[in-house]
Amino acid sequence: MYKNLNNYVYKLGLLFACTLSINFTNKIVYCALLFTALTVVLNSIAKWHGSKKAAISILLCSATSFAFLYDKQYYISGKLIHGLILTSLCAILVASYIGLKLFLKLQTRYGFAASNCISLFISSLVDHLIMGLFFTRVFPIRKVWLIVYQETAYIYLFSAAIYLGSAIILYAKPAYIKVKKQLRLLCTIRSVKSKIPPL
Repeated sequence: MYKNLNNYVYKLGLLFACTLSINFTNKIVYCALLFTALTVVLNSIAKWHGSKKAAISILLCSATSFAFLYDKQYYISGKLIHGLILTSLCAILVASYIGLKLFLKLQTRYGFAASNCISLFISSLVDHLIMGLFFTRVFPIRKVWLIVYQETAYIYLFSAAIYLGSAIILYAKPAYIKVKKQLRLLCTIRSVKSKIPPL
């Protein structure tokens, strides 16, 4: 019980760090990396601690991040952008909730790795759509499309790496356990043979 709670607190701390940090950078690659980490942590909370805790966690992290950042001045290319923090946190909240619901629906059928990857794809598209609509009032449409394209490409790259890593771990672990058992059995047989006196 205590270990489970401890694990949840660590995940909640990591989720909060991702939610807060995403508004401290204007580099697309870092935003994509933080959003990817945020989604993976949220999905892992849903898998091991329940969907209700995951939904409350993202709501709590978004609200707390807004409390810390509500008066932060945000500049992109030397231009002050009003309302970006609130829009960003709302986009994270909406996209995370949609991704979470999709993850929960797909997880029983496809397992953690595939459903995590699919939910990350969809939630990132929702996030980019909301942020793209916000940026149309600040930047020309061509620049907005470029930002959305780059961030989507980075997130898909990161999610593909996470999927491959998860798949390797999920499939390599049973193979490793099997090989370990066989080696242990072989060592046991050799030690028994060495103790038997020759005829």
